[in-house]
Amino acid sequence: MDYISTRNNKKIFSFTDVFLKGLADDGGLFVPKNIPSYSLKDFKRLKDFNYQELAENIILKFCGGDFHKDEIKEIVKNSYKSFRAKNVIEIKKIGKLHLLELFHGPTLAFKDIAMQVIGNMYEKILKKNNSKINIIVATSGDTGAAAISAIKGRNNMKIFVLHPENKISEVQRKFMTTVNSDNVFNIAL
Repeated sequence: MDYISTRNNKKIFSFTDVFLKGLADDGGLFVPKNIPSYSLKDFKRLKDFNYQELAENIILKFCGGDFHKDEIKEIVKNSYKSFRAKNVIEIKKIGKLHLLELFHGPTLAFKDIAMQVIGNMYEKILKKNNSKINIIVATSGDTGAAAISAIKGRNNMKIFVLHPENKISEVQRKFMTTVNSDNVFNIAL
């Protein structure tokens, strides 16, 4: 898939370019040049997929030029192997309500669902390109813990997490500051 900046639709970027850059040099945001669409037939086919199968199908549409189907399948499988729910998420019915539970990941935050995939993608991309990266995260709690969990212990990556001193819960602080990994750096401000 090709990506462009919201400020320049002439210059084309690959998924890997966008993933490693984060923001466009011109100050714009990266967006797909053509947004993938799903037909009613596609939705009918997808409705019986489990969460991992849905993730594989959707993610591949956005990065298929840079990853093979089997690579995405492996990334998704590795991303969710430590989740406490077999299907990553759970839907609980309470009376007439359906509640979507997104807290079954390693840090109990909904952000684990995306961050675990991001960590595995970084590892694969950096290895392919023989590159290294520093990741900086500013958080008031859950984002830092989820990002650390996704990046800790990985090669070619360092993560620096900035959080407000004495302004987060004790549980959030411990999730971030008790990780024993040489590539994780916590900074309380």
